[in-house]
Amino acid sequence: MSSENEQSAEPGAGAPEPGAGAPEQLALIRETVRRAKVPRAKPRTWRGAPLAEELPVARVLVNKGVLHLDQYFDYAVPEELDADAQPGVRVRVRFGAGRHNVQGGRREGGGLIDGFIIERRAESDYQGTLAALAYVVSPEPVLGPELLALSRAVADRYAGSLADVLQLAVPPRNGRAESKPSPEPLPPPPPPSRAPGSGTGRAPPSSVPWPRAARPEPSGRPCRDPTGPPRSPARSRRRSPRGAARSSSSRTGGSPAGSTPP
Repeated sequence: MSSENEQSAEPGAGAPEPGAGAPEQLALIRETVRRAKVPRAKPRTWRGAPLAEELPVARVLVNKGVLHLDQYFDYAVPEELDADAQPGVRVRVRFGAGRHNVQGGRREGGGLIDGFIIERRAESDYQGTLAALAYVVSPEPVLGPELLALSRAVADRYAGSLADVLQLAVPPRNGRAESKPSPEPLPPPPPPSRAPGSGTGRAPPSSVPWPRAARPEPSGRPCRDPTGPPRSPARSRRRSPRGAARSSSSRTGGSPAGSTPP
């Protein structure tokens, strides 16, 4: 017999102890089951979180194109989002939360929807409990006062909602472009030059003549001035076609000049 057979023949040599690896396997199975039962992470409801010290209310335009929802809604601004939640940025808010679903001083429930912060306010006109901003999508302001006023005018003119107009007016988000530093704004254009001694901003007339191709040319034969001297019959007969003279003589009943009657 070999040495390996002798070692394996010994009683208890190489035999696993009963229940040696059972605790580790059982713990691994329990951990796997626990992870499978954990629900997906939801955006924060900021239950019990402190609000911003200054301007704790954000007036938000939600991305709902329904006409009866074409208005602004107030949301609470958590202290953690105070620096990024500025007017003009994109945010995600909970919309449709019931007024009775209040947990920890915050309204919860409803679905997440995109929106724009219009302004920050010290207090809200709504007397009930406010829902908090879920999070700030991007701290880059994309909706300025001029664009907002123009979109509002377009929506009022064509009987549409402000949210529908902003979907076309505001470009979609591009994370790569937002990560790059913004360029400096262009300087204002210089004022137009004025001619010396003139009160208008037009440039002085140029002395360079027009090119020949750009000069206006008459489109037909110039008309005779009715106030000028009458033309001589010989000149009129020379310029008028021969058929026109015959037709005019036949209408008047006479014979054309220089012809003999039959």
